[in-house]
Amino acid sequence: MPPTAVTSPTELDMGPSIHDTRYYNCYSEVLSVSTTMKNRAALVGWAAITALAVFYAPMAIEYTWRLFHPGSPELWNHAYAGIVDHDEAYGSGSIHAVEATRYADNRWTLLFHTTTGGVAILLFAAQFSSRLRRNLRRHRILGRVALSVALIGMLGAMVYLLAVGPHGTFDGPAFHLQLWALAIGTTIAIVLGFAAVRQRQIAMHQALMAYAFALLLTAPLLRVAYLVLGSAWPDSTQLETNLAGAAFLATWAPFGAFLAARGMDHTERRSAGIRPLPGRRLDIAMAVTAAVATAGLGASYRSAFGSLDRVTTTSIVALVAAVAVASTNLLAARRLGRPAAADEWRTMLLALAAAPLATLILWQVYAISFSDADAFGGALLTGPAVPVSLGFLVVTWRRRRVRRPEPTTDWDFHPPTDEVAAPV
Repeated sequence: MPPTAVTSPTELDMGPSIHDTRYYNCYSEVLSVSTTMKNRAALVGWAAITALAVFYAPMAIEYTWRLFHPGSPELWNHAYAGIVDHDEAYGSGSIHAVEATRYADNRWTLLFHTTTGGVAILLFAAQFSSRLRRNLRRHRILGRVALSVALIGMLGAMVYLLAVGPHGTFDGPAFHLQLWALAIGTTIAIVLGFAAVRQRQIAMHQALMAYAFALLLTAPLLRVAYLVLGSAWPDSTQLETNLAGAAFLATWAPFGAFLAARGMDHTERRSAGIRPLPGRRLDIAMAVTAAVATAGLGASYRSAFGSLDRVTTTSIVALVAAVAVASTNLLAARRLGRPAAADEWRTMLLALAAAPLATLILWQVYAISFSDADAFGGALLTGPAVPVSLGFLVVTWRRRRVRRPEPTTDWDFHPPTDEVAAPV
């Protein structure tokens, strides 16, 4: 402290000065404001998601009724046609036109899938209500029902995908691959989330359920993309807006799950047994890898397709936006002295940096079975999701509660002296 700040001979012996006290009070106020803003943002986010679930679920449940009764309400199709355009919803290039025969042939499977999917979205939305979670017995019963219904819905999706195959899926192999990734990812998250709560790992359970819910929400969020992109691109068809929306969600479905998990995390410390991540060398290695992979991906894309199209541009915008959000929050967490939050934001930023490499690798893998265009489309719709999901799993695993073993002998209560202690 500068000499001018000392106001009495005894101030240096009295601990923090009035200036230090003001600093700490100001710091505490910043933390309080930050926590309040976080809670408000989480509340607004969950309110919007709940409204989306409540609005969309009846449309999903009723969606396939038209395949049995031509006079059914067709809630989604009429909303789509009214907001965007009749040709966009019913004309050439629309799901209604392209998939008419396959939907009719598989109407029972689709009815099974869309009904259970709509119900599952409603039940999951209810499960994230803090008011409903206060009644633990009701939360457990409703949770078991929600998980069962969601798993049944994923089974219906898999049966349909097996029945129609890659080239029988709307938008072809690219969207087919993403639908498989969604079905498998949702199933794995549900199973792991149930296992976590059985082990009383509540923080892990909540994060995994947020991930499963985020993947379920890709259905209504993709419909939102149809409305937004269809209005923004008057010359487009649903074939294009579907791929563009799916490309955006390839990054933001798992990243959105992380945002939700951050909103539910109210602790600033992790268990003592959780080791720190590797340091600056890992950051440098991932930055170099991202730069090289991006350059390679760009060169391969230009060689194969030339200029950027709307779908690829949407994917790039999604990734850049996620990187911006993660970087901003990482810096804020470090500035506010929140190591647990900073650790998680850093993990996700590293995962996002791996997206170009994952996309490049999957492009080559998919090209073994599909055309170059279909392979790239599949990589665009699944590549970013792989590292982001893995990063999310790392975050979830590091939230686990490490239990120390119960002492069983006197040795456990009396550690060895320095002379016989094992080297650390």
